Amino acid sequence: MWPKVIAQLFELLPHITRLVPMADKYLSSKTASEKANEAAMAAMAEGVRGDLGQVTKAHAGLYRQLQDQSAQIAEVGETVKRAGLAIEQHDQRMAALESGMKSLGVWVKAGVSLLVVLAVVVTVLLVRGR
Repeated sequence: MWPKVIAQLFELLPHITRLVPMADKYLSSKTASEKANEAAMAAMAEGVRGDLGQVTKAHAGLYRQLQDQSAQIAEVGETVKRAGLAIEQHDQRMAALESGMKSLGVWVKAGVSLLVVLAVVVTVLLVRGR
């Protein structure tokens, strides 16, 4: 059995010798295209890495600006709170002044009426005393 197989292999050797160069060309072209694809992918990866670096830098700048604006917004919020408290205190003072003015108005009216009554009494006493 083995001798027959070996004899058939010897018969196929000329055909195999014609196929070897074709297989070599195919494999070398496939290897070359794989290397070219690998080089293209490496170049593309470098481009992507560079772009990612630029995006990271841009995002870092935006993040810093966002932090600065957040701090400014917090300061503005505190200023608004203080202004609100000042306005509230001012309103309380104004209400106290208004109530004081009403009270003063009542006292002035009472005083003027008492002066008028006293003036009338004094006039009546002066007229009777003569």
